[in-house]
Amino acid sequence: MKVVRLYEYGGPEVIKVEEESTPIAGIHEVLIRVQAIGLNYAEVQMRKGTYPYPLGLPAILGQWGVVAGIVVGIGDGVTHVEVGMSVIAQVPQGSYAEYVVVPALFIFPAPKEITPAQATALLTQGQTAYHTLKFAGRIQPGDTVLIHAAAGGVGSLAVQLAKALHAGKVIATVGTSTKQELVRSLGADIIINYSEPNWIQQVLDHTEGKGADIVLEMVGGQILEGSLRALAPFGRLVYFGSASASTEKWDFVNLLQVLENKSIIGFNIAHFLTSFPELAKEGLEHLYELVSMNRLNPVVKHIFPLENASEAHALLESRQTVGTVILQP
Repeated sequence: MKVVRLYEYGGPEVIKVEEESTPIAGIHEVLIRVQAIGLNYAEVQMRKGTYPYPLGLPAILGQWGVVAGIVVGIGDGVTHVEVGMSVIAQVPQGSYAEYVVVPALFIFPAPKEITPAQATALLTQGQTAYHTLKFAGRIQPGDTVLIHAAAGGVGSLAVQLAKALHAGKVIATVGTSTKQELVRSLGADIIINYSEPNWIQQVLDHTEGKGADIVLEMVGGQILEGSLRALAPFGRLVYFGSASASTEKWDFVNLLQVLENKSIIGFNIAHFLTSFPELAKEGLEHLYELVSMNRLNPVVKHIFPLENASEAHALLESRQTVGTVILQP
């Protein structure tokens, strides 16, 4: 089988596609023939060596990545999965492969009504969008929600979910003007280019000076600091990533002045899926329901063969992608 392996940190050119033997499912494990692999920007950071949790090289890319596929092997002790089932799975040890072995705990059924690529978008990115809004952000009907990187994998789903969860106003930010039309088609009420120096004032102007009740933030750096200024008193900023790989440290005395009765809530999807499996199952079922009702549409516009993983990484790193980027074995 083919796998995508990393021997050194660097640009997309360090990615190597290799052949190795197909693994066998062990006790409490499941073997999946992969149909779609969802890429996340964190994997770009892993490849570059800027991720907070460095890989032990050499390694197959896609630690805690997501795949959709068909179950082709079951180890002893597995009771809730059958050979032939369509599933999506969180892969602890590298998802960029034609076959993966996954602990049964991280396997979820996938409805046949949606494509493997769409299903892949829902497990990590969809659940991140859903739970940052519902549980971490504690969304209430009528809330104003500010969503950064709204054309990305998480952001494009969050815009739609905020509407489905009865947000009063959705303010979406994008990094380029070319992504505005997509975000508008997903239901955003207001679209702002966060590369413009006055984007914070634009948020305040669109909220009568109050700011947003909820901010979903995964860029970091100056965008994180600006987001706190654009947050309403007693608002909730949910911080779930740092695409900018910013390493700047906060001065907590100054932070207290910026916070002004505002909350910062951290959200880690890998920890959530492993620590709260029942909530994860509930969230996934709700996402499936919304897709079946045509109220949620995973955006999948970039699909690459597994052999072209380096090309997919280059495009993802260029910030020119929209929605979820997929590799297909």
